[in-house]
Amino acid sequence: MAKKRVSLYIDDAAIYCLVARGRQPQKWARLLLEPGLVKDGLIQNQDAVAAKIKELLKSVEVRTRKIIVGISGINCLYSLLSLPEIPRDLLPEAIRREVSRVLGISLEEIYLSWQVVYLRRGEIVVYLAASPRNSMDALVSTLRLAEVDPYLMDIKPLCLARATNESRAVIADLQPTSFDIVILVNGIPEVVRSSALPEEALDEDKIATLKEELDRAVTFYNSAHMDRPIEPGVPLLVSGELAWQEDAWPLLSGRQKRPVQALPSPMQTAAGFPSAQYMTNIGLALKVTLPAERRAIGSLVNLNALPEIYQPKPRELSQVLFVPTVAAGLAIFAVLLTFNILAADRNNDLSADLATERETAATMQVRKADIDALSGQVTSVEASANALQATLNSFAAARGRFSDDLAEVNYYLPEGADLQQTSISGNVITLRGIAKSEEDYFTYWSRLRQSPRFSSVFGTLTPGEANIAFTITLTR
Repeated sequence: MAKKRVSLYIDDAAIYCLVARGRQPQKWARLLLEPGLVKDGLIQNQDAVAAKIKELLKSVEVRTRKIIVGISGINCLYSLLSLPEIPRDLLPEAIRREVSRVLGISLEEIYLSWQVVYLRRGEIVVYLAASPRNSMDALVSTLRLAEVDPYLMDIKPLCLARATNESRAVIADLQPTSFDIVILVNGIPEVVRSSALPEEALDEDKIATLKEELDRAVTFYNSAHMDRPIEPGVPLLVSGELAWQEDAWPLLSGRQKRPVQALPSPMQTAAGFPSAQYMTNIGLALKVTLPAERRAIGSLVNLNALPEIYQPKPRELSQVLFVPTVAAGLAIFAVLLTFNILAADRNNDLSADLATERETAATMQVRKADIDALSGQVTSVEASANALQATLNSFAAARGRFSDDLAEVNYYLPEGADLQQTSISGNVITLRGIAKSEEDYFTYWSRLRQSPRFSSVFGTLTPGEANIAFTITLTR
């Protein structure tokens, strides 16, 4: 019989709780939050939110402290890393070094979670998620105040990706104060966007913002994967408030008329269960689904976002086996005492054999000197090969960064602007193009400034008769 699982998700507007057994929802409840208690996924008032969590869990009669918890995707980063095949014990440090180089952010500001998604010949492909330390620390502190023990965590967009049976889809979730977008390709969340929305924004403004971000996300992916783009036939799966706003679906489908449908729940139907509202909780519950059931789930990513410092520490073996070890030790001591007496007699016989072995060792020492000389030559050859491989890896990494840079600058390009020349020198990228108006130029410049990929963005423009020529310099 499947175990009962409790999942909890907190966003700026509400706390959601789902109690499920296997794929059967049993209890669910939502508790609205006053404005300001949580802002952009960061808990501002831990005591007040902890009291709300206790109230919500009491309403659904949850007594267990071990709960699966979801966190907002706002300000989280995601990346696929390709690393040379190395021993698993060296992988954590290699990932940290690569993250520092590729993402260009301080590791002191984030918590890293990662999972090996597949192996290629001589290469390890890792899916990485980075969450802000301040948001995660505040969440864990609040949960402890609420007497909740989180043993598994995940990020909302990854939960949404897990909740679909499709391996290739575009997912959009709209809530009163935020939205999430996921482009799922072959079971991997390739592009993830999460952003806050103004609380006072009208529904039509929220839909328009989401539509614009959807188009950007698809354009961004397609520009970086021209050989396998997201085709118009790939469905758009919607959840949250979008599941009930079918009048907005034609706008979201765009000019390509992408098919739009509510994200189907992978859980069994239960009377009155609003699955579209609890899709994040469903994805959390499926984290511990039996392996035989996982084959029907679209996403391959199932990492634990709970930072290692907060994960339960396994009890040391010495603590578990203390009493049996003492008893066994006394028995062994008695046996060893007997053997010690016998060993004293045997020691005299072995002394004679030792002299003979020493003569043999002297002969072997001469042979070892010859072997060491050959080993030195082998080491020199290996060093040359390693240096060549490092150079090849550097070229491959530079090519990958160049491709990502091109995808990024094209992703943010508005319809009223066009790039005519792109050049890269070291960490400096120079863009030259034309725009129909100053507004189009400043829109492009502003978008690039908001990108976490570039540390500085400088631009100049030259008005012309028909268009405006511009030059933008980016520092990676």
